[in-house]
Amino acid sequence: TFGGSYPGMVSAWSRYKFPNLVHAAVSNSSPVQAQLDFPEYNNHVAKDLGYDVVGGSAECLDIVSRGHEEIGELLSAEGEEKEGGYEKVAELFHVCNGAEPFYKDVKNKNMFLGDGVIYIPAQGNDPSCGGDGSLCNIANLCDAIIEEYSQSGSAMESLAAIAKRQSYRDCTEVDWHGTLQYLSSDAARRDGVRSWIWQTCNEFGFYQTCEHDSSCPYGKGYHAIEQDLEICEVAFGVPPEEVKANVEKSLQYYGGWDMDGSRIMFANGDVDPWAELSITGGKGSEDLPTVWVKGASHHFWTHALKDTDGEAIEDARLVIHGQVMEWLVEGDEKSGSEVDKNTNTQVFDDVEPLAESYVTE
Repeated sequence: TFGGSYPGMVSAWSRYKFPNLVHAAVSNSSPVQAQLDFPEYNNHVAKDLGYDVVGGSAECLDIVSRGHEEIGELLSAEGEEKEGGYEKVAELFHVCNGAEPFYKDVKNKNMFLGDGVIYIPAQGNDPSCGGDGSLCNIANLCDAIIEEYSQSGSAMESLAAIAKRQSYRDCTEVDWHGTLQYLSSDAARRDGVRSWIWQTCNEFGFYQTCEHDSSCPYGKGYHAIEQDLEICEVAFGVPPEEVKANVEKSLQYYGGWDMDGSRIMFANGDVDPWAELSITGGKGSEDLPTVWVKGASHHFWTHALKDTDGEAIEDARLVIHGQVMEWLVEGDEKSGSEVDKNTNTQVFDDVEPLAESYVTE
């Protein structure tokens, strides 16, 4: 079996649960460790903004983080400063109905700031895109952020300029109640939005929070786990305690990092935030072969071949192919209870990894 992302999870579990039916598996960018609260996702986004291999920098990360801090200060103002702060943010970011949403419900402020006022293409970073200057990868985005900052001298105004370039609407909708209504509707079902959210409520969690004690580059403390649990309860009738129990059941059934199967290869890109919950050699079983692909985003090596694919991507494909061919000639002499003895994580390209913890001997 072979898959990337959720299909990668299913690929690994198919071999793990049914070794009599599935001979081997390649699991790409698969977060097999079910986890309710997933602050590591946005912590990883912060690392990506500072990762020079993909065009990030410490300056870029600093501007994004400070910009969100400045917005947070204005949205948390009290007394006479409150009106001016709300109005300034609403004007800069072209909020629909002006500052009204911020006065109406604190949850509107949370949704606006807790998931970021700009889109950061960490999970889907494609180094080859953006020949037209679009902000479709981290390098282009960071270049634009730094350029905007050099002109305005304001981190917040720089983010506002980027948000305007990324938007395809006349104004920014900030309506938590409306979001809950949409996620509960047939329109969301037809758009394909409800199915994955239902799965998070009933199986995996994976809620990408932005908490006070994290390194999240957005509004720290503005996206707590309660926000996601409310979606589950309102949109699907699944109460918070049931969501927590569902995640724990999935973890117990599928094994997570404790998966002890055989002939399962895990491949991950060190730009991909989902790698935080995959088996990487440093996390999870050390008895399953793993591959780190430096500078690569979410299962990028499984995409169609491009002339712009780097050496790390090409090498990853070769080693995966080699491992599969080796397993195919092994036959079925191994039982499902045996484990492979290939404990070396293979890392491609000669650049330094995103963090020391990503390298295993």
